[in-house]
Amino acid sequence: MDFKKAKTYLDKINHLYEGMKDDEQISPIEKKLMLDYISSLYDSFWYETSPAPVEKVSKRKKEKVKATTKRVATPSPAPTPTPVAPPPAPEPEPVVVAPVVIEPEPVVEIVATPPPPAPEPVVEEAPKPRKFDFEVPKPRKSASSGFNKAYNELFDQSAGGTKDLSQKIGQRPLANLKRAWGVADKFQVINELFGKNASIFDESIDALNNMSSMDEARAYIESNLVDTHGWMTEAKIETAKRFIKTIRRRYLQK
Repeated sequence: MDFKKAKTYLDKINHLYEGMKDDEQISPIEKKLMLDYISSLYDSFWYETSPAPVEKVSKRKKEKVKATTKRVATPSPAPTPTPVAPPPAPEPEPVVVAPVVIEPEPVVEIVATPPPPAPEPVVEEAPKPRKFDFEVPKPRKSASSGFNKAYNELFDQSAGGTKDLSQKIGQRPLANLKRAWGVADKFQVINELFGKNASIFDESIDALNNMSSMDEARAYIESNLVDTHGWMTEAKIETAKRFIKTIRRRYLQK
């Protein structure tokens, strides 16, 4: 049994154990190494090793070897070989250089390309007038005949007494109804008077912009908007009055 070898493997096992005992998870390499050390320690205890037998040499044999050594003659040194001169190198054959013939570059004729023809002028068609789904009513002869008297409350914009600044501003002519409302006012008008439909609002403003008098505008409003969107209700009548007052400014004379 080899105690020295066993002690070496014991030290390795203890050293590896000190490094592994604080780890929560042991890697496969450390497991394999520990098993190899344990297996080697097991082998060092299980298998016994004996020293190789030492052959004893007798006194007579020693003397015989010495006598044989004395009789062996020292060999003479080998003769030095005579150097042989190498054969002369053959003379190189002359190199014949062929003359280089420079061929002239071909002359490329440059043909002038005619300029492309000028593009034909594009004639833009004039925009066609916008068509609406509704019919614009014809102007009435007088404001008193033909209008629905039930709607007079909406269209009666007369106010007596002294006019303040807001009333004076409200009587200024408007060239374009699309610019008559701010963002908040326009949002309120669309929600309350046009059923939250911005397309109907835009179509109505386009139609009213193209009319020549307030009589035409009133006929259009009575026919297409008042009953359809319920402007005579208590919740909408005040907003409708303000809307019609703004529409009236489109037809004031400058």
